[in-house]
Amino acid sequence: MADLKEAARTLRAALGDFLERGRTEGVFHLAQGGPGAVPALADLDMPELHLDLLPEVPTAAQVQVLTTLGFGRAGPDVWTHPGGWRLVVCGHSTSWRAEQAALLALLRADPSAAQTYREVFGRAGRVAADQALAPEALTLYARTTGQRAVQQVAALLAPLNTPWMFAAGVALDLHLGEVTRPHDDVDVVVGTGAQRELLPLLEGWRLDVPVDGMYQPQTGPLQLPQHQFHARHPRLSGVLMLDVLLTDLSDGLWHYRRDPRITLPLGQARRLTPAGLPYLAPEAALLFKAGAPGREVRAKDQADFERVWPTLSAEGRSWLRATLEETQPGHQWLRGLS
Repeated sequence: MADLKEAARTLRAALGDFLERGRTEGVFHLAQGGPGAVPALADLDMPELHLDLLPEVPTAAQVQVLTTLGFGRAGPDVWTHPGGWRLVVCGHSTSWRAEQAALLALLRADPSAAQTYREVFGRAGRVAADQALAPEALTLYARTTGQRAVQQVAALLAPLNTPWMFAAGVALDLHLGEVTRPHDDVDVVVGTGAQRELLPLLEGWRLDVPVDGMYQPQTGPLQLPQHQFHARHPRLSGVLMLDVLLTDLSDGLWHYRRDPRITLPLGQARRLTPAGLPYLAPEAALLFKAGAPGREVRAKDQADFERVWPTLSAEGRSWLRATLEETQPGHQWLRGLS
């Protein structure tokens, strides 16, 4: 098997590491993947490296770097190396990378799953084998990684004396009462005014602020237009980071960051699971997933919408429809909400 650790080090050095800060491009994340990375399946397919790259579409300079390192393009997002391994540049609009990580965890942990994968792969190929094991991989992820990450973040933020809540895909899972897909990160909404209380809880974490397409270190409370920071810790289980979304929660209201005219009473915007985990109301989470005006809806957000919108209350559905009509007339989701 190829020495993927050395290959990863070479790639990161040649393309640049976005996490070094002060860069507008480079490697955001790089990990082993594919059935060939499982010892019991090493003869089945070549091992892979899954690359989250900024920008998502490699620049001409980045393509030249890959070519210089010996890569040959084998597809729109796939490159092969004569050393015997494959590089997949992961699209940011799907949850493919996280799904592949969950599948790899299953194949490494369960010999019977690996044997089933081998049988389906031999009969119908890689895509069919991935799909056949996806439900079992999701079950394992939900029981282990998904639960641990949510519980870790909940324990971390429990000392806050001001409201906070899970957001984005995790919020939708909490609303549905089940994990519907693996997640790359855990998003939380925290009141902008709670930063001085929050930051001491993150002592020992790496904190980065996205500014003008690059990372800058966070040194204190943020002021608008900065409204977000990424927090990383080695013990955060199975996700890349905690994504903290600073939000105006003043006057007992949740304010929609993209259009402060849009509000919800905090008691309506902040829901609780039976176990007491706080999460952003699904209609508000979907409003963010609808995207900014003029941007195409990402594939994973479309899938989230299709899963969740039938479960909205009549009031929630009416609010989301009216809000989209006001902020994004003609949005593709309005047909389903009618």
